[in-house]
Amino acid sequence: MTAATIAQRTPLRDAAVEKAELVGDTDLLRQVVAGLKESVATDLIALSRIEDDIDAALGERAPATHEITTLSLRLRSAAAQLVDLVMEETHNRPQGKVADAVLRACEALAEALPTQGEDGLGHLRRVALAAQDILDQDVIADDVLDRAALLTGDEA
Repeated sequence: MTAATIAQRTPLRDAAVEKAELVGDTDLLRQVVAGLKESVATDLIALSRIEDDIDAALGERAPATHEITTLSLRLRSAAAQLVDLVMEETHNRPQGKVADAVLRACEALAEALPTQGEDGLGHLRRVALAAQDILDQDVIADDVLDRAALLTGDEA
């Protein structure tokens, strides 16, 4: 395979980033980096609050309608991170109950985020149960959630 063939098969980079590099637009590049940092911070917050969010989703009192979407988004982010952590810990070969938990989480995450009422609450609870099931497998190191909390400043 020649370099030209590889170049043809390589996906084009984002046009805005290409243009920024060509003209030296460091402001745009700073915005891109800031967006990435914000995304990582959001994921850390989701992971650090997962146990509280699971309790809120599955507790005796259902979350208020206006809380469901925000809670769902945080739990989806945290559940996706848990799946990634399990896959890393098992070298992409989860077995038995661990594999079942990962599969349930992936199925819940594959669902579209409902926009209203009972559908939203049902989805929230499926994601919360899947996340709890992964945590119950004890594959992820105990200190992962503690480190996420420390990095976000949620706990001392």
